Formats: sequence, structure tokens, C-alpha cells
Amino acid sequence: MLFRNRLRQSSAIATGLFAAMMFAAPAFAQNAPAPAQDPDDEDATEVEEIVVTGSRIPTNEFTSASPVQIISAERGAQRGLSDTVQLLQSSTLAAGSAQVNSTISSAFVTDGGPGAATISLRGLGANRTLVLLNGRRAGPAGTRGGVSSFDLNVIPQSSIDRIDILKDGASSIYGSDAVAGVVNLITERARDGGIMNVFATVPIEGGGEQYNASLAWGKNFDRGYLNLSADFYRQEKLAAGERDYLVCRNQYVFEPGTRNRADRIDPRTGEPQCTDLAWGQIYVYGPDFSGRAGRFQFDYDGNLGQYIPRRPTNPAVSATYPTAPTGFYIVNYDDPSRAVVNNLSEYALEESIVPETTRYTVFAEGAYDIGGGVEAYAEVLLNRRESRTDSYRQFWNYTYTRDFLDLVYGGGGGDPVTGFSGANLLSATPITDHFDQSQTVDYTRVVGGFRGALSGWSWDVFAQYSRSDGEYTSDVILQDAVDSTSFKTVSCVGTTLPVSGRRCIDVDFTRPDFLAGRLTDAEKAFLFDTETGQTIYEQVYLEGNIGGQIMDLPAGPLGAAFGFHVRRDEIEDTPGAVTLADNSWGLSGAGVTAGTEETNEAYAELAIPLLRDLPFVQSLALSVSGRYTDTKTSGDASTYKVGLNWALNDAVRIRATHGTSFRAPALFELYLADQTSFIGQRNIDPCLNLDQRVAEGTLAATDPLYVNCRNPAGPGGGVPGNYNGGVSSSEVVTGGGLGVLNPETSKATVVGVILTPPDSNLSIAVDYFEIKIEDQVDTLSAAQILSACYTSENFPGDPLCRQFDRTAAQGITQVRASFLNIAEQNNRGLDFTGRWYHDFDFGTVTLDTQTTWTFETNEATFADFGTDFLGDVGSPELVGNVNVSIERGPWTAFWGFDWIGNQDNRPDRVRNGQSNFQVIDGRTTEIKAYAEFTGFHSLSLSYKAEGWTLSGGLANLFDELPPAASSTAIGTTGNSILSSQYTEAYYGRRAFLRMSKSF
Repeated sequence: MLFRNRLRQSSAIATGLFAAMMFAAPAFAQNAPAPAQDPDDEDATEVEEIVVTGSRIPTNEFTSASPVQIISAERGAQRGLSDTVQLLQSSTLAAGSAQVNSTISSAFVTDGGPGAATISLRGLGANRTLVLLNGRRAGPAGTRGGVSSFDLNVIPQSSIDRIDILKDGASSIYGSDAVAGVVNLITERARDGGIMNVFATVPIEGGGEQYNASLAWGKNFDRGYLNLSADFYRQEKLAAGERDYLVCRNQYVFEPGTRNRADRIDPRTGEPQCTDLAWGQIYVYGPDFSGRAGRFQFDYDGNLGQYIPRRPTNPAVSATYPTAPTGFYIVNYDDPSRAVVNNLSEYALEESIVPETTRYTVFAEGAYDIGGGVEAYAEVLLNRRESRTDSYRQFWNYTYTRDFLDLVYGGGGGDPVTGFSGANLLSATPITDHFDQSQTVDYTRVVGGFRGALSGWSWDVFAQYSRSDGEYTSDVILQDAVDSTSFKTVSCVGTTLPVSGRRCIDVDFTRPDFLAGRLTDAEKAFLFDTETGQTIYEQVYLEGNIGGQIMDLPAGPLGAAFGFHVRRDEIEDTPGAVTLADNSWGLSGAGVTAGTEETNEAYAELAIPLLRDLPFVQSLALSVSGRYTDTKTSGDASTYKVGLNWALNDAVRIRATHGTSFRAPALFELYLADQTSFIGQRNIDPCLNLDQRVAEGTLAATDPLYVNCRNPAGPGGGVPGNYNGGVSSSEVVTGGGLGVLNPETSKATVVGVILTPPDSNLSIAVDYFEIKIEDQVDTLSAAQILSACYTSENFPGDPLCRQFDRTAAQGITQVRASFLNIAEQNNRGLDFTGRWYHDFDFGTVTLDTQTTWTFETNEATFADFGTDFLGDVGSPELVGNVNVSIERGPWTAFWGFDWIGNQDNRPDRVRNGQSNFQVIDGRTTEIKAYAEFTGFHSLSLSYKAEGWTLSGGLANLFDELPPAASSTAIGTTGNSILSSQYTEAYYGRRAFLRMSKSF
């Protein structure tokens, strides 16, 4: 049980304090929540007092000091979107940075697990963006140990009326996590009757279809209301093989200074060679090859021999290579051999780019006037997400043997031609599609409370309980099975595997069908397994607030709000049995992640009118808020926010806010059980080929990196200038930081100007934002830790230099990359919002546009090792959209254009000592490490008749493709950049149709 005695005691105390405040305050009439208008909108007319996003004080003006951007569900329908995730992540506040959606979470390790989708405002992290549902904090959902954020899959777009995005920090208003801003998902409430919606969108090329059906019914009666809705959503899988730009990764290089492709050509196809995972090969290393390596590749089509020599062409070394077995050819490292290496398996065609997803949602809310000016209300949200990702992987086995050719020839005593023998390292590269994952997440959220009115003051007390219960199933390869067999001269039959307990069988890793992933049933049963883990996240809290007007001042009423918040969070993640035993080949081992956090908060807010009806001061108001937070694991802290709202006249308004925020580390950041993984040493070691880089001019001998790497006082006693890297993998250990981590603090400043010229139907808002986070909780990658150490001014005494082990032979054996506090993260820029409408003879034309221009986004560790993300692929400086609608009677035509500015990784590569050129087969080629300007058009037409609406259109009208890049510089799927900004392009051109019928 989460609601333990301590929480009961804290809640009782807080309730008593709240009751005392309530009875000490003047009474007032309760107002039900009503839709907020855009604070930048000119139509700030007198309306009933309501609470708008960004303040707890009821107000009759929508021109708040805090900037709010509003996204309507109708706009999503016009653009052919059926998903809350797509609607929210396409906003300019999110499109300027990498986001987690089902595509990204299936391709990378992300918080919330595969299939999850979150929102990270301004790229500051989903942990730093607070999501509210109808103004109330919504509990996290997802799978695996990294659950800490609200999963947008939980609430369907059909239930949403609009989304308010508060664009500045708001911890003093809403509590911890509101560092980058607040996203308030607001459901439809003013319904009296029923409505049915059916939606379908189908990519023209097939694959990735989306279907949605929803049914909602509402009833308003004398003493309350009731709303019920049910939603079904289905996302079909989009496989890599269904788009030629998502499969067959090439080198994607060019002749320097031109746009002429210079890739290596596969002579079998006449096309650039695919460079995905190699398969169908046996690698041979060792002294009998005079330090050289050879590879056998099976010839599945019987044509390989006409493209490469059967033996090396150099007579001086040819005798040291064995003759290729029947059906195999020796693939060396000469040009003809490189061009015919098999790098694209049939399994790659079935890999999920957009995973298969099914969601079921039931949502109910209602309220009832129980008398005495008190209304009881409740919300219930039930959601199930079922998602599946199909993937493939390479796995291999290394072993030493004296006579491996006994296996490939069936003979004895070594190679009958060359007499090959001795201790030699061999490996095979079989491939398998046994790498699928699936998730089932059941989410429950229940809210119950009372609200009322006492003489002009409104009060609200409610409790919320949420539970995310997720199961995640993964295909795994057993480590002890791989270790126990292959390339052996003695049979393992009759023995038992030490971890999994399976009876051992002999597996021939050199068999051609095995190398191609065509395993027998017995081999699959021996090598493979499937495991299921479970993640439970529960959140329960009690909150109360009261707000109204204290007194009238010369410039207007003095408003106030007070409240409390008492919360308990608990996580328990239990990985599958194979992962717990650290017996999953090539994947991280992990333990049980379990822990709790308790949070107690009290807050207050004042709205102070200062001046009114003076020259150049139509109104001037000050808002002040403060919050005290006490946590079990991170101590206590106070936050504040000050806002100024100055209307010079009807046309010009200036607003500004400055405040602090506080974020206690998330449960998984504190309690994550140690996880182990492996990475190639050459991928993380910055001290490789130092002398060669100096000779090439890409590194100076006076550079701190060169000096520190060579320093004999450093880890391992100093790295030789000709060291080219360890051949094995380094172990990377990641875990929680309980007892080590400090809470994050931040400061946010926003200054804006709003222009609403009278009689122009024009509204323009420009806001400058600046956010600085200190003591940010994060993990550094293994590569970042080593780079930060070797570039530190405090080398070798920098604490990061103690986070890895380098042997005297220079090998990096382990990197400890657990959660820690880094120095800071900074983000600043401009938001531009514009809206204009006009009534013409042919209809009403409405134009709106939003643009975000980021000036700075960077991150620095406590070792002064900074990373500047601005302009990098995934972090464009400029993003924006333009939308135009024309309404004429029952018809509405819509055109939308979303765009992402160009991005460029080339400057970073030069700064980091990397090259923008690549030598391929003796030719110097130029890589592509940038993304050009990309835009997506959408077009739709809708018709409204009495009781029903029909609309349809095309999304990605001109079939815009995602930008292509060289995979050596940027992560790609096929040649297409893999980044959340380009998810729309993965589908290609889509047709969509929506029908609504009310009753």
C-alpha cells in the first residue's frame, strides 16, 4: 500500500491548516472551470472569473504575465493528426529539440521504455516539463526502471479540447518538475449529448496506417454534469523495407566539393554498398596469419567468386591463408573484397521504424452539487497500451582453437593445404531476428474532490491516485549458451549450462544457414529465451487551494491564493529473470529498482494591482508567488516567481517574469539498480592515434587532450602516441545516486511584448526566454567521461578521472557512469506568435504563425567540459509553422506548413578533432554531416452539416523525405536522419479522412 501512515498523518495536518485558512477567508461564489483564451489574443473581454494555466488566482482577464501558447484539438484534426503525441511534439516549443516518441523510444534506450512518448519543452528534458490533466498533476507511466514522466499515450486526442503550454518555469505555482514549463491537457466538458468520431490515415506507399474511433456522451442536469468517453487507437507497423529511404544504409559520401556520390559500389547490384550489420561470415585472426585477419563469407547466390579473388593476390602472404571451404570465399581487406561484404540481411527489411501500437481508453468525469455551495467531482481514466517492436541483431562468438578447420572441412589435423594450426582467435557473425520487444501498460488515474464558494473565495480540495502497471517482454540470447559452444574440439553434450541450467548441445557457428539466421528448432531452444519484466509506478497525493480577492486597492482588487500539496511516489521495477542473472548476451544486466519519495509543499500567490488609467499606464500589476518544498530524499527548498504585467494602452503590453525552480531527483535517478553494458573501447577512448592526428594537423601537440593523454601521471601511466585502441569492449556500469545527488535548482526569465493594434484583427507576441539549470542530474556517456577527464584543467585530479579504469596496457576495462550532478544547462531564445483574421466577401481568412529562435542551448559538467548543442542535428536554431484557414458557410479549407531549420554537425566534428572527410579504398571522400531546411505541407477540406462533420486531406503533401546524412557522422535509419523532428517524413505522403456524427 502506498497510502501509508506517514502520508495519512501529513495529509491530516495539511487538511487542518487548509481548513483554518478557508474559514479565516471571506466567502465567495464558486465558478466551474472554463476554457482559457490565448493570453496574446486581443479579445480580453470581461468574463466570469476562472483559473487559467499559470496562476492559482481566479481572474477575469486573460492577459496574464506568464506566456501561454494554446494548441487546439481542431488544429490537429485539420492537419490529419489523431495522436496527442504528434499534436504536442509538433509545436515550436518541442520541435526545436529531440523528443521521445514511439519511433525514438524503440530505436534508443529512453526513459519510460520502448513505445513511450513524452514531452520535453525546449529540450530541457521530460523530467523538467510538468504535465497536468485538467490542471492537476498527472502520474507517470511506462516500463523499465526509468519511469518518471507522464506518457502522452495515456490520454487520446479525441478526449482533448485544447492544450495550454506555459512557457516559463512554474515550480512556485505547480511544484517540482515545472522547470522548463507546464503542459496542461484540458478535456472537453461543455458537452450535452453524444458524438462519434472515426478517423483513418493511410500513407500512399502503404505501411504505418493509423485508425481511431471514439464515442463520447455528456449530460448537463440541474445539479451537475456527467461526461463519458471511450477511444480506440491503432497504429500499424511501418517496416524499414516499406520505404527505400529507411533501409540499406550507405556510406553516403561525395567527391570533395561536389554533389557526386562517391560510395563504394557493390558490383553485384551496381548500387552503393549497404553498410548495415555484417552477416554470413567467419573471421580468423592469429599468429598463423602473420598478424593479419581473414574472413570467410558464404556465397548464397553462387556469384561471389566472380567479384573477388579466392585467395589473396599478394604472394608473400597468400600461403598463410587457408583455402576457402566450399561455398565460402575469402573476403580480405582489399578493394574488391570490401565491396561484396554482406551487410543487409532480409531481417533488416522487417525492422520496425514505427512500432505496432494499440490503445484502449475510457474516461469519465462528473460533478454533483451536494448543497451548501459545495460541489463533489470525480475523474476516472483507464488506459491500456499494447506495443510491439520488431528488430534484428548480430551476435558472435570468440574462441581460441587449434584446428577450427575440422569444423568447416570435416577433416582432422588442421588445414590439409596450408597446415594451419596454433592458437588463433576466431569469430562468427550470425544474424537473427530474435530481438523483438513488446509492452503492455495499464494505467489508472482516479481523482475525487470537493470544491465550493464562500463569499467571493473559491476553494478546492482533492485527492488523486495513479498507477502504471507495465509488463515488458524481450527476446534475448543466453550468454552462457553462447559461451559454452562453437568452435570446440570437445563436445559439450551432457553438461548443464551454469546460469540458465539448460542441457548443452553442440552448435556449429560456421554452418552457412546458421550464419544467415536460419537456425534449427533445437538451436533456437538452446540459445534463445524470452523474458518478461514488470514495472509498477504509483503516485498518490492530496492537494487543496483557496483563492480570491482580499481587498480593493486604488488600481483594482488584490488577489491571493494559498494551498498545500502532499505526495508520495513509489517505483518497483523487476527485470526479467535473464537480465537479473546478467545472462543476456550483449545486453545490460540489471537488478530490481525500488524506492519511494515523499513530498510536502505549501504555497502562496498574490496578484497586486499597482497603477491604473495613467499616461502610458493603462494598467500595471505585479504577481508574486512562493512555495516551500520538503522531500524525504533531497531536503527542503524554497522557490519564488515575480511577474510584471504592464499595459501601456490598448495596443501595447509588456510582460516579464523571473523565478526559481526546484527539482528533486526522480526515483529512478536515486534508486536505479546497477546496470551493466558493454561498448567498444575505440568508441570511447579520446587518446587514440595521437601522433598521427598531430601529423595530420587535426590535433596540436600543445592541446590539453594530447598533453594529458601522454602524461605519465594519468590513468594507466600515460598513453603512447601510437596507441590505436583496445580490441575488446569496456564494461559500463550505471546506477542510481541515492545519498550522492543534490536537487536541481534553476532560474527562468521571460520578457515579452504584445502588440494588438486596434481595429486591425492582428495580435503579435514576442517573448525572450532564458533558463539556467544548476546541479543538473544526468548521466554522462562513457565517451563524455573520458573526454571530460582528459580535457580537464584539473587533470589528473579531476573526479571524473576516477570514474574509469585504464590498465598499464592502456585498455579501458570499466567506466562507472551512474547519475551525478553536472554543472549547468542553459537555454535562451525568442518565441514569436502572430495571429490575423479578416472577413472578406468570400469568407473569413485566419492566419496564425509561431516561430522559436534559439540563441543558446548547452550543457557543462563540473569538470568544465561543455557541450554546445545549438545548431546540431536534432537541435535546430529555428523552427516554425504557418497556418491558414478559410471559412465560408459550412466549408473550411486549411493549409499548414511546419518547418525545421538547417542543422550542421560539421563545426563540432572539427572542434572535437574529427574529420569531415573519409578515405574509402584509397579515395578521399566528403561526408554529409548536416540537415538542410525541411518543411511539411498539409491540406484539408471540411464540411459541417447539422449533426455531422466530414473532413479529409493530405499530410506531407509534397512527399518530403527526411534529410539524408552519412551514418559515420549522424545516427540514421537507412540514409535518413533518425530524429523526432522528421517522424512525419518517415510515413511519406498520407491521405486522411475524418467523420463526426453528433446525437
